[in-house]
Amino acid sequence: MVNKMKNKVLFTVVALLGTASFFAFQGQSGAADKSSSRPARPAIAVATAEVESRPVARSLSLIGNLKSENSVIIASEVVGKIDAIYVEAGQQVKKGDPLLTLDSAKSEAAVAEAKAFYDDEVRKLGEFSKLHKRGALTKTELDAQQASVDVAKARLDAAKAELDDRFIKAPFSGTVGLVDITRGQLVSIGEALLHLDDLSKMQLDVNVPEQYLPELSKDIEVVAHAKAWRGKAFEGQLTAVDSRVNDDSLNLRARIDINNDERLLRPGMLMEATMGFAPAVSAVIPVQAIEYSGTKRFVYRVDEQGVAHRTEVKLGARIDNLVTVESGLEIGDRIVVQGLVSMRDGIKVDDLTTKGEGK
Repeated sequence: MVNKMKNKVLFTVVALLGTASFFAFQGQSGAADKSSSRPARPAIAVATAEVESRPVARSLSLIGNLKSENSVIIASEVVGKIDAIYVEAGQQVKKGDPLLTLDSAKSEAAVAEAKAFYDDEVRKLGEFSKLHKRGALTKTELDAQQASVDVAKARLDAAKAELDDRFIKAPFSGTVGLVDITRGQLVSIGEALLHLDDLSKMQLDVNVPEQYLPELSKDIEVVAHAKAWRGKAFEGQLTAVDSRVNDDSLNLRARIDINNDERLLRPGMLMEATMGFAPAVSAVIPVQAIEYSGTKRFVYRVDEQGVAHRTEVKLGARIDNLVTVESGLEIGDRIVVQGLVSMRDGIKVDDLTTKGEGK
């Protein structure tokens, strides 16, 4: 009796397990059918544009400090007191105009003394020459007197030069700087007295990256701007390029001459100079195609199967609503320009642009 009960219970358990397995199988089969019948994710509707090529004007803007083409610190070459000052700050002078003089009484006396000594030696040479012709004087004695004349002449020239150094003149035409000296002031050798600048033409030295070396030529036109004269452009021209590249910065120095006929510019001013280079053919894309992520820039390139690929690009100059592409894309590539909000890498797109072009 007990055995019959055990067999009955076992049969019931097996039957229940079989029923559960059947319904589980049916559920899985139904789920699989539902999954297989689920529609594929629809493609994202976008508008695209082709990466185009066009000639793009290129330029390079650099900053430097102005200096005048001719600039000098007038310094004393002798010791003495200032006797007279003939100029004032901002005065225009011409080459050779007197700027100031130092006391010259002692120097004039020294010149007079040297002149008298020289004249006496010349007189003696004349007498020695007559005696030599009569045989009363040897050639050696005559030559010795000639040497004395030469020495006297050198002393006279030196005295005249020292006197001339006390009359300080403009070495070139220019504008006088601030006058910070006074009459009666004692000055020493090498002491700065005045600044003189030729403001008619200014020079601007800038450091150019070495990759631009092939572009640098003396016919390059330059436009410069200064903060002091907002809205005003100053024309310039590249006139010289240094013979070597700096080892540390990998830059080379270039010199730009800037016309300053209006005398608006001053040495030491900070200026921005823009050099224009010959146009080059570059790849360009619309600005609205760019996705920003920190310091990186991306676009979505669409392949022939209509799949969008997130592509990092390196951008160059902006031209209105276009921007040049230095790397990351090729001319002829197709990129998404509208519909970026829903875009992600690898997504299928429905290109409305190509459909419109096919009509």
